[in-house]
Order: sequence, then C-alpha cells, then structure tokens
Amino acid sequence: MTALALGLGLALLLVSLGLLDGGHEQTIADGVRFGPGHVVIQAKGYQDTNSDELLLPARIVSTITDFLQTPNMKRLVRGVSPRLLATGLLSSSANSSGVRIMGVIPLHERAVSLIPQRMIAGTYLTNDNNLTGVVLGDDLARKLEVKIGSKVVLMTQALVRPNTAGKDGSGDEMESTLLRVNGIFHTGLQAVDANIIQVQLPAAQTLLGIADGQVTLVALLLDREGDSPLVARALRKQLAADPVEVLTWRQSIPMLAQILELDHAFNYIMNGVILAMVGLGILNTILMRVLERRYEFGVCKAVGLRPGQLAIMIIGESLALTSISLLLGLALGLSIEHYFASSGLDLRLLFRTGLPPALVFDPILYSRLSLNRIIWSVGIVFMMATVISFYPAFKAARTELPDALKVL
Repeated sequence: MTALALGLGLALLLVSLGLLDGGHEQTIADGVRFGPGHVVIQAKGYQDTNSDELLLPARIVSTITDFLQTPNMKRLVRGVSPRLLATGLLSSSANSSGVRIMGVIPLHERAVSLIPQRMIAGTYLTNDNNLTGVVLGDDLARKLEVKIGSKVVLMTQALVRPNTAGKDGSGDEMESTLLRVNGIFHTGLQAVDANIIQVQLPAAQTLLGIADGQVTLVALLLDREGDSPLVARALRKQLAADPVEVLTWRQSIPMLAQILELDHAFNYIMNGVILAMVGLGILNTILMRVLERRYEFGVCKAVGLRPGQLAIMIIGESLALTSISLLLGLALGLSIEHYFASSGLDLRLLFRTGLPPALVFDPILYSRLSLNRIIWSVGIVFMMATVISFYPAFKAARTELPDALKVL
C-alpha cells in the first residue's frame, strides 16, 4: 500500500506536469498566431502608444526580409508577415461597426496567423489582382447582417506621417472603398471575431494613402518558441541604427506571459500539496511499521547490532520500497501521459452544455512531458521518500533495552 501510494503520487505529478506544459505550449502557439507572432518588429514607440501613424519605412522592411533569408535565420523562422494596421468604420445596408483594419499579404499571413485556418464560410484572401475582398469575424458578420458575397463600405482616415499634414488639414481626410465579403472566420476570441477585418495589403495602403512598402509591423513565427530571444537579439543587432523596436512575444503580449506565470505558480503549489499529502501518508506507514517491530529491534540490539546499523537497515528498506514505488509510478504515469499526448484530454467532456466563453483556444489539451521533467519528478519523489525515512530510522536506532523486550 505504501508503494502504491508513493507510485500514485509520482504518476499524478508526471501527468500534471505533462498537461501543464502541453497546455502552456498550446496557449503560446495560439496566442502568438492570433497576435503579433513570436517576434515582432515595429516602429519605435508603437508598443506604448499604438499610434497608427508610426510606420516602418520600406527600406527597413526590405532589410528585415533580406536578413531573414540568411541561412542562420531561415532554419529558425517559419513565417514572416508584414501587416498594416488602422482603425475604420465598416458599414452594410443594415448596420455599421468600428473595426480594426489589418492589411496583409495572404500567402505570408497563412504561414503566421491562425485566422486563415478558422474560416467557417467562404474562403480566405488569395494572392490575385482582386483587391476588393475582405474577411471578417462571425460576430461582426452577424452585427452587420452580411454573408458571403455581400457588399460593405469601409471608411477610414488617411494615415499621414507625423508633422506632414498640410496646413489645410488634409491629414484629416476620410477615405472610403467598396468591398465584398470573401470569407467569415471564427476564432472564439470575441475581441477578434467582433472587430478584426483583413484586406489585401496593397488595398489597405491605397485606402490609407501611404507610400507603397510601408507597414505597421512585421510578425515572425518561429519553429520553436524558445528561439524567440535569440532571433530578437540578432534583429536588434542588425537594426541597431534604425528607429525600431524588436520584441519577443513576452514583451509584446505581457498579459499572456503574466497569466502563464501565474498558472505555473498555482500548479506548482497544487503539486506541492499532492506530494505533501503522499509524504505524510508514507511517513505514517513507515513509522507504524517501525513501532510495531519494536521487539524485533530489541532482539537485534541484544545480539549486538549497533544503533547506526539499525538506522541504516530502516533507510535501506525505505529505499528499496521507494525504488519499487518509482517503477510503479513511472509505468502508470508515462502510460497515462502517452495517452494524453496522442489522443489528448477533451475538455468538452467537462462542459456538457458548451464550452465557457473564457475558453478560446483548442478544447483538446495534449500533454507534452520532457525528459528533464521526468528526471526532475523522479528526483523530487526519491529525495522526499529518503528524507521521510530518516525519522523512523532515528526512532528505531533509539530502541532501548530492556523495555523493548517486554512482551505484553
């Protein structure tokens, strides 16, 4: 029973850590693909002000593109997407709504964003000469009462670089264009589905009245999230002379990073509680076993066994028991982890009436357990069981004669 309790504790720890790491990996992957990517390059000051007038010149965009084509960068970067952002008003015959305009290159955006994969009606934008297409979220489509093929009018203020507006106020000119709904997407993020629209980059540049080649930011998607600091440092060095800021996803989406850190802390506390409960159970079992063998230890001392040898015997028994427990825990924990890694944990089973609004990402959670996590878990459980065995061993070593030989 003691071995089973300790084995279950290890199995729970392995499964918990696997689901924790897998959930965080999926959250980061979805978060950066709905946001600015693993690494984002934007004009200096944009992160603090979100001013649409802060644009990257075509020269800098070209420098970034050329640098990312070098062999060292190509093996790290999966996708690159320049984006032009602005605020506008989208109107249909039934209603109108404020929107966030995102001008993109469709082929590049497919490699970086999840929006092209979340189309529920129609098709995503294509790299052709048709610049009148627009894709929008399902919440926005319901509000405007539009469907595939519907005509909408997009109105926005022309973007002008700071201090370049004419004295006649030409920087405040409003521009509008007629668009046709190409596709409707659903991400589960209300802020995206009710506000974001995507159009082709040349169409957005023409509408906003800016020079060809200028964009708001360049989003990078990497093969591995852990390479974000490395790629960001390389880009900062390459663009040191230019007024730009290169941010990793932790810097560009600080709220997501803080949520993950809080979740990490909470899960470590819960794992600590599990281990503490298992440890107390093991201590109780081993201690009772030692107290019940008091007569046996008295006989051992009577025939010349020293206190230190008694303590070593108890610790040795505990280590043997711990080894059996670790094997049981590894077999059970890795079996469950393998199932969750291949088939996933379907969170929809927990919500019969539908998923909660806060759950905006993939409801099937896949476990991701690294070798370092397994070694760390086994080491923690082994150390805990070893330390716990010291007190019972100390009690056994202090067995005193002749009281221990009394038979009631």
